[in-house]
Amino acid sequence: MVLVTKKIPKISICIPVYNAEKTLQRALESVVCQSFTAWEIIVVNDGSPGKDERGRDCHKILTQFRKSHKITKKRVIYREHRTNLGLLEARRTAVEASNTDYIFMLDSDDELLPQALQTLYEAAVQTGADIVQGGAEVLARENASDSIIQKRVAEMHKKANNIYAGQLTGQDIFDGFLVQNNHTGFLWAKLIKKDTYQAALFHIPFSNCVFAEDFLQYFFISYEAQKYLGINQSLYRYYVDDGISSFQRITGLERWKKICSTANVFTILFQVVKELPSYRYSEQEKQALQQQSCSYLANNIKQLQEAVLPDLQPAAKELLCEYWGKDFVELMLEKQSEKSEKNHQK
Repeated sequence: MVLVTKKIPKISICIPVYNAEKTLQRALESVVCQSFTAWEIIVVNDGSPGKDERGRDCHKILTQFRKSHKITKKRVIYREHRTNLGLLEARRTAVEASNTDYIFMLDSDDELLPQALQTLYEAAVQTGADIVQGGAEVLARENASDSIIQKRVAEMHKKANNIYAGQLTGQDIFDGFLVQNNHTGFLWAKLIKKDTYQAALFHIPFSNCVFAEDFLQYFFISYEAQKYLGINQSLYRYYVDDGISSFQRITGLERWKKICSTANVFTILFQVVKELPSYRYSEQEKQALQQQSCSYLANNIKQLQEAVLPDLQPAAKELLCEYWGKDFVELMLEKQSEKSEKNHQK
């Protein structure tokens, strides 16, 4: 047992939970083991039906965690959605429940490295940065010898450690993320000022988003932030698995609907950016957003072709067109066909 000292919390560790009860305890313990102890934990149960290996649901895991470490309900806060609202709304609920000046998003199947909070907080206070980004270790959760998993580990490691080493200010933060791609849009491994996070969420209407919700949120976080600081130091441990976000075989349309819901993110973005002042949203940035939407749709099309069962593909394509728009899907398929033909001619 690690005794937690009674300090006024400075950082809210926000942990959304949906079917991740088996790894929640590990995530919680990584917070308790921090060298920095001025934190609060906010766990949001997003209508999760899951249990851990001991048969405990999210609430019971948290109750026993509090008891074992002698932590009060004020330091470890529990919120629950009656139904599954998606990751975006789970994060929104966590931010609203926060009592501190800084937000840190911890995925329930990941963990913090021991010096993470201290390193990030000291850097934020010393520089006044609205966003402080650290690096991440990326590990396979299971099937570590599987070549596909290893490829995903390598790809994710590169993305997770896309950090601008140093400071960015003003418009350079937004432009750096969206156009220059000089730092990643993942929410984890970042300490973010609560005021900045709340300003970002103000732009975003309620939506059930499972995929690309971090892109949606960080789009507006980077837009609202005045100072960014990147630190080339591993502070977070991210676990790659073979879950819904991979190219695992898709055998049902409900799962496919969740994947197609990526389109919701861009529906929101293209609607909201119409209201942004032109001096804060350049033509280059507009083009970059359009390219991102094409990239996400291309990925959905690839999943349709490679992961959806052949018998389901006609219905799955109809759903894809419903979410993204038939004309957009057909245009991307046409471009894909032209590219394939050119490659064949080579």
